[in-house]
Amino acid sequence: MYLGGVTFSISKSFGSLQLVPEPGGLRVYYTPIVDGAQKPDAPGFLNMMLPLDAIGGLWATTRAFLYGVESLDENVILQGRDKEGESDTLVKLYRDKPRGQQGRLSGEETCWLRIVTGRTEEERRRIKLGPRDLLCLELACTAVLTLSAQAGTHQPKLTR
Repeated sequence: MYLGGVTFSISKSFGSLQLVPEPGGLRVYYTPIVDGAQKPDAPGFLNMMLPLDAIGGLWATTRAFLYGVESLDENVILQGRDKEGESDTLVKLYRDKPRGQQGRLSGEETCWLRIVTGRTEEERRRIKLGPRDLLCLELACTAVLTLSAQAGTHQPKLTR
């Protein structure tokens, strides 16, 4: 478990996800739950930093999902280091297909956070997000943006 600062927790029967805002991004700390106890040494444990440049899109998509407005999924791909045999990491925030008439949102769509760090089942974490969970993610992203502004770590650059 992470200690210090403000954290946001999303707890499920199979794992605990802590979102830790930092000036350089959002730390994602996932601990599997085995036999009712958190097991940081179990397969699937994850301590990863989502970089600052990925937070704006994640924040906007989370807000759209939270308030039930049309939005595309959000995909963050962190490239692994080929020399060290690391695979790419995928962080995907998405929701089920719209259930309303003519493909419109009905408000009953389930939202998901998927974190894939490898090919094994333990490395493919899929977490169902309720409104409270989406609010935690949105607040964590907001805290990252605030921290980065205060620390001066946010240095935007135009893409070409």
